[in-house]
Amino acid sequence: MRRWLWICVAAGLVYAQADPEAQWKAFLVWLNAQPANSKPANLIRPYREILVRQGMAPAGAEREMDRLGHLAFIRPEGAKVLWNKVYGGSDPIFVRTPNALLARAIEGRKPGKALDIGMGPGRNAVFLAMQGWDVTGFDPSDEAVRQAQASAAKAGVKIRAVVSSDDRFEFGAVHWDLIVMTYIRSLTPGDAERIQRSLTPGGLFVYENGSDRHNELLKLFLPYRIVLFEDVDAFPDWNPGKKIRLERLTAEKPPL
Repeated sequence: MRRWLWICVAAGLVYAQADPEAQWKAFLVWLNAQPANSKPANLIRPYREILVRQGMAPAGAEREMDRLGHLAFIRPEGAKVLWNKVYGGSDPIFVRTPNALLARAIEGRKPGKALDIGMGPGRNAVFLAMQGWDVTGFDPSDEAVRQAQASAAKAGVKIRAVVSSDDRFEFGAVHWDLIVMTYIRSLTPGDAERIQRSLTPGGLFVYENGSDRHNELLKLFLPYRIVLFEDVDAFPDWNPGKKIRLERLTAEKPPL
């Protein structure tokens, strides 16, 4: 089986060097055959050596790995495979407890309908359900959704967990009283528009992620009541062993 896989990957790479899409498809075949690994970089990185062995110069292999790694995060077919492998690993590199910013943000708020974007194994979704919220969450990884459903059942609460990427999930309009987005990616203007359209008046948006930008996140939500905004060096929920630059935002949609 392994020999057959290697022949397929090698044959694909010969053609793929002149065709970026073929290279992407060959990489996906390889990635799908790898064992689960909780560390995304460790999971993806060995493919560089395959590129070099197939004749690609080391510098070119580095550039190609940057491209393929980026696609694995942003393309739905890549994200599903990548996060299935990460969440199927035995040594998680993320905090299992609910996000602290979220826990503070909902203190004293009446529970309503909550959406967890990129829910992963459900640490925030299950926490919200335990606080009385009606929770929907989605993630491109069916392994993550499976784990989230199992966690909810163990906690004795119900959540709606959906396998979907954020560009394919239907956010709706004026529907959610709370939207949570933690450690997914940097927010885009399109994301902000969908979030703002789908929140109810008085609804809350909670966001936390690494950042190297200059208040772009804050600018997207200036029409809102900014409950909290921080651009700080702090320990993240992902790879929490060292401090990184983090953006934290809690913003409330103005009432009608």
